[in-house]
Amino acid sequence: MSKTKTRTPFVPYITLREGEDASSAVTLAARPRGFKGGGLYYTDEGPGDRDDRGVLWARCSQSRQHNQLLGTPSWSDVHPSRQRECMEALLCQGCVQQPSRTSLGYLFLAAPPPGATTTDWIEGHHTAQPPLCLKHAVVATERCGHLMREGAVALRSRVPRLYGVLGTLYESNGLAPPQPMELGPEYDDAPLSYKVRRHTPWILASQLVRELRGVTVVNLAEEVAAGT
Repeated sequence: MSKTKTRTPFVPYITLREGEDASSAVTLAARPRGFKGGGLYYTDEGPGDRDDRGVLWARCSQSRQHNQLLGTPSWSDVHPSRQRECMEALLCQGCVQQPSRTSLGYLFLAAPPPGATTTDWIEGHHTAQPPLCLKHAVVATERCGHLMREGAVALRSRVPRLYGVLGTLYESNGLAPPQPMELGPEYDDAPLSYKVRRHTPWILASQLVRELRGVTVVNLAEEVAAGT
């Protein structure tokens, strides 16, 4: 009797794994606003804790062994460092290799905003999802629950420019550790632009966001068939 092979589920590189825990709180501190502009810092801050625009990033452990990621995936969460790595270098979020790129630009997948009836939203769309190679774009449309529910749209962007970050805004708490600011639910998924300099020193970033410009909607199945 032949045995049925069990398909090993593909886990995107940026997906958070069991055992990978945030490790920012212990060493997170804040300078008062009147002191050199104020802002968050780590008491043991080192290279890599800030991006090129000076924003502080959340720390999170990594479950790696011999450069292989281990642990059960937490499908709805992304790892801050790995998401940042892929988004900064424009690498495929699935395999950390070069994403699909044609004369129309880099390949991204996005879900339409609630209530959208046209594609007017695509130009200037803000995304925290790094680009994809063709192979893993297909996998994402087949297995990503969010994209399956909302309806994935394949986009190509000629200019996916850096926009800002998603994260948690903090405020100074005197000599005590800084505390997260209480914001309304409308701010939960709103990225902070790098241009808002009064807030960027006070955000602990967890995802890098790009603004898609020069956008074209493409047919993913046709591109796969054509091998583009």
